[in-house]
Parts: sequence; C-alpha cells; structure tokens
Amino acid sequence: MRVNTAESIETGIRVHARFGSWKAARNAADYVDGKFVVREGADGGADADGADLEAKPNSI
Repeated sequence: MRVNTAESIETGIRVHARFGSWKAARNAADYVDGKFVVREGADGGADADGADLEAKPNSI
C-alpha cells in the first residue's frame, strides 16, 4: 500500500497552486527516472524555496 507523506502532499499542493492544473504541471515537467520533474524556472518563476519539485507519475 502506498501512503502519501506530509512532504509529498505539500509538494502536490505547491505544484497544483503554481500551475493551476495537473495537466499544465505535466506539460511543463520532464520525465526523469520514473518521475515527473518540474524545474524551478519551468513557469518563468522560481519555487518559493528555490527547490525543484518532484512527484511520482501517478501523483500529478
């Protein structure tokens, strides 16, 4: 069974807030080593803490 951690939930909230939809987040992301990776400049701006946002494919 897969359980969402507090960190993964927070990442999901930040990604969705930043892009407005999961489709937009997927379109802006690269797929690397089995994960969608959203780079900090993908939408023209940096994430609040400057970190790259990563999520498993079925999380976005």
